[in-house]
Amino acid sequence: MNMRKLRVVYFQQNLAVGACEEYLRLLMEGVDKSLFEVLFACPRDPALDIFVKQAEELDVEVFRYSLAGNSCLRMWRLYSLFRRQKPDIVHFNDPCLDGIIAARLSGVAVLIMTHHTPELNRKYSLKGRLWERIALRYCGIKFIFTSEYDRETAVRKDKVPRQRGSVVYYGLPPGRFNREYNKKEVYDEFSLDGKCRLIANIARLSPQKGQRYLLDAASLVVKENKSVRFFFVGQGELELELKTLIRQKGLEDYFIFTGYRDDIPRLLSAFEILVMPSLFEGLCFAVIEAQAMGVPVIASSVGGMRRSVSDRKTGLLVSASDAAALAQAILWMLSHPQEAKEMGLAG
Repeated sequence: MNMRKLRVVYFQQNLAVGACEEYLRLLMEGVDKSLFEVLFACPRDPALDIFVKQAEELDVEVFRYSLAGNSCLRMWRLYSLFRRQKPDIVHFNDPCLDGIIAARLSGVAVLIMTHHTPELNRKYSLKGRLWERIALRYCGIKFIFTSEYDRETAVRKDKVPRQRGSVVYYGLPPGRFNREYNKKEVYDEFSLDGKCRLIANIARLSPQKGQRYLLDAASLVVKENKSVRFFFVGQGELELELKTLIRQKGLEDYFIFTGYRDDIPRLLSAFEILVMPSLFEGLCFAVIEAQAMGVPVIASSVGGMRRSVSDRKTGLLVSASDAAALAQAILWMLSHPQEAKEMGLAG
């Protein structure tokens, strides 16, 4: 007897491609296609074209919706989409108030949400915040959190019922992280001398990720070590501001912006240190990628970072927003390469 495949819609609202989107891509890649018919819904925006292409390469049917108009109009579009596609499950990649209400009104049986960063200010009005809290609490959503810290934050901040949330840590496809890469190719790609020492931040370019403090720290580091090169790997709303600050500080020769990359393990093979000066964070995807590649981590002592980085064992933890401490940690790793390497291998 042939059983009907369950239809699952993976739902994306954010107009960025970063760690949360890589998480969703891995879900779409790994789901058992013999049991599930996979669909992907996301806004019709050029910023997500890369993500859409990746989904299509996985033979996932893609539906793009418009963000134009007010909330009621967007909700109607999504309601119509769900009524047409008749999914059994909708899996939201972070909160989307319009999508949650539309899915519930259209009769979708199971709503799942991976709540990546409950601490993030989602900039709703007071009325919108109230509606979101009602939706998260009373729409019967099953929550996935990627760290215990995120679950506790959601219970406290969003009033999410604890019994409806489970912690499922990020996983990585081993085939991409247990192979050898030629780091010289990375140096050649960016026209770098082999003696340069590469330090990376892999994240959305956004206030949460603390890149401004890395710029301030870099100003101190280059006074002591001219061989360093800092990489910003990612894209986001702060890109122009960061480039302006770099020019103002006279650091143009020391910073490289790569934009979005889908070859993170290859880049990590050439990076000596990963620096994550986030102001708040759950389980950081870039940290576990770096640890899988044996790269030591310097991170802010916030949230889930305190669980994923063991200070002085797998990396160094510093106070958030402290550029001087960040610079000191970078300089220590640069001057203690063997100890830093051992930290990376212990990650």
